[in-house]
Amino acid sequence: MWSRLVNVAEEMWSTVCRTAFSLIISESQDFGCAILDPDGETLAHSARVMPVFNLTLPMAVKAIIERYPVDSMKPGDVYITNDPWLCAGHLFDLAIVTPVFHRDRVVALMGTVGHVGDIGGSRDGLNVTELYEEGIQIPAMKLVREGVENEDLFRLMADNIRDSDQVLGDVRSFISANETGSARMRSFMEEYGMHDLKALSHVVQSLSEKAMRDAVTKLTDGIYHSEISNNPMGSTMTFPLTVTVKGDEIELDFEGAPPQTVKGGINCTLSYTTAHATYPIKCMLTPGIRGNAGCYRPFTVKAPKGSILNCEKPAPVSLRTRTGWYLAPNVFRALSEAAPQTTQSFSGLPSLMSFYGKSVETGALFYELLLLGGGQGASQTKDGKSSLLWPTSAATSSLEMFETRSPIVIWEKSLLTDSGGAGENRGGLGVRVRISRRNAEGNPIKAIVSPEGVDLPVEGLFGGRPGKTATGKILSKSNGEMLQDCGTGAIVDLVDTNAMVELTLAGGSGFGDPKKRDLDKLDDDVRQGYVSAEAADTIYGRAARGGERKKSDTAA
Repeated sequence: MWSRLVNVAEEMWSTVCRTAFSLIISESQDFGCAILDPDGETLAHSARVMPVFNLTLPMAVKAIIERYPVDSMKPGDVYITNDPWLCAGHLFDLAIVTPVFHRDRVVALMGTVGHVGDIGGSRDGLNVTELYEEGIQIPAMKLVREGVENEDLFRLMADNIRDSDQVLGDVRSFISANETGSARMRSFMEEYGMHDLKALSHVVQSLSEKAMRDAVTKLTDGIYHSEISNNPMGSTMTFPLTVTVKGDEIELDFEGAPPQTVKGGINCTLSYTTAHATYPIKCMLTPGIRGNAGCYRPFTVKAPKGSILNCEKPAPVSLRTRTGWYLAPNVFRALSEAAPQTTQSFSGLPSLMSFYGKSVETGALFYELLLLGGGQGASQTKDGKSSLLWPTSAATSSLEMFETRSPIVIWEKSLLTDSGGAGENRGGLGVRVRISRRNAEGNPIKAIVSPEGVDLPVEGLFGGRPGKTATGKILSKSNGEMLQDCGTGAIVDLVDTNAMVELTLAGGSGFGDPKKRDLDKLDDDVRQGYVSAEAADTIYGRAARGGERKKSDTAA
């Protein structure tokens, strides 16, 4: 029965992939689907749900229930919110919720939440000073009333959002997914002769909770510390973390976090902080257990009110990933002593580039997002993967689809030799992309370039080395000369075909002493071009170790 619920959520997920309008949803899969009980607690979610959506959707659903009690809901109603403090941390993430009726009462709630391409407001997230500049705010509201779209709300969104046909197409895709899930849930309950889901909810959530608590008890009780730094605004900020393991519970305390910023949307709501702080523990301790509300009951997350990790409204939050994505590696580092076999070194973080303008061929407005990943951090058992998005579970954007949807050419996407952090297990390689406009004619195309982790090497675990850091540049396509250094982020006008955006995504950090790397793996690295012969000798000590090995073989 539990597996059947997961299959329902999976069919919802597939519905969105088939019907969504935007590439960020249909191709990069920056969304998730879940089934929740009438109290707003998660029962099951799609396998590819975004971690932050899985953990914040229940908060959004509970806020909707508070405004519209379950007893007041009607068949055909659909609800929406994008409140960053109630949902996923910034206005781009829309939560769409549909009640499921069975035998004339609400037995479940279907939820789909995803990142739409635009929500209005400023495109310059590094220079906004408050939430009101970042786009249209949608409190808990009815999107559809008894099967009829709320025309006023749809019109308001259409007139305040760039490329609104695409965004509203995604919204209707979410509605369709929820309706599909609702129909499958009713069939499921009829088949099993169920009146409600209370007993099943209790069982599956309790099983997951028990599995997590059992896993926590296997850790050594203690207080563990770590810190990590970032620099999205050009200056370094440090985030201390104290993790307390006691019995079958874990507390994560971010006391000492920097104050919320006045300028730049890099602040995190507590809902978003909680999601990114607890998700890595789920990955570490019970990776084989299907996720639901029970998995996260043993965890408590604290952050000072008014800090960058628990900001107060109306702080700007549009770029909250540029802070929140640093939480998972901080948690891994803190728990590396307690659970070295399941932690992971720092990963080169993803980057989201945006391109906005008008097509010369059609005159139509386009606004497309290109999502790219760097190198994954290595672990005790594996090398990091290359070109992987972590700690998000989204997919790298399809370059071919991106080019068909916009007047943009992607000239290169390549792995960079020696960009993965050295270690007994090597970090995944960093990635370089080079992009320009296709046609010389027409108005300037705006490119938002946001390299993550510029000049910020992060040491690996247990002696692993940092990976190559990120960069963003504008180059001359004709001679390779650098026209502009984008620093930690810039909005650039591409006025001709000679200006080429070059974005380098960071490599992952290594795990363990590089001089202990298996020589066969190292030789293969050199053959594949992942590691240069020079680095193999100077950093990994291949020449010296190879000589010793050959001498030993000769003696034998």
